Amino acid sequence: MFGKKQPKQPSQSQSMSGVTVNSGVVQQAQAGRDLQQIQSGNLKTQQEITNTEVVKQLENLETAVKASALTQEQKDELLDYLRPAKREAAKEEGSKDLVGQNLKQVNETLKTVKETTEAGKSLWQTGQEVFKAIAPWLGVAAKFIGL
Repeated sequence: MFGKKQPKQPSQSQSMSGVTVNSGVVQQAQAGRDLQQIQSGNLKTQQEITNTEVVKQLENLETAVKASALTQEQKDELLDYLRPAKREAAKEEGSKDLVGQNLKQVNETLKTVKETTEAGKSLWQTGQEVFKAIAPWLGVAAKFIGL
């Protein structure tokens, strides 16, 4: 009755959209007099793939290179980097950095053939799918291929 009326606080809101979080949680809040926090989310977890699965993916790319309509010289250039990457990935304690460095060369060659030949366009797409599939295995070495 005689108590002082609290001033009306303006409503505040924060929202985030278009955010993808892998193996983590986003928590956002604003400190103030009243705090109401609602959390919701969809965590996408990627299973760690094995080096055997990486080798299989690289073999798929190798098969696609061999079957492509590229010149033999272009095929040889791609295979010159793809084969050592595959060999290194097959090792129990293989160097992911070395695999990434070789795949960087494969990716750069694929970009060149994509821009210069029709056959290179579909091969480049195949390469990108393989690179995305093995990126979790490569970890930080995925930076070499731009992922």
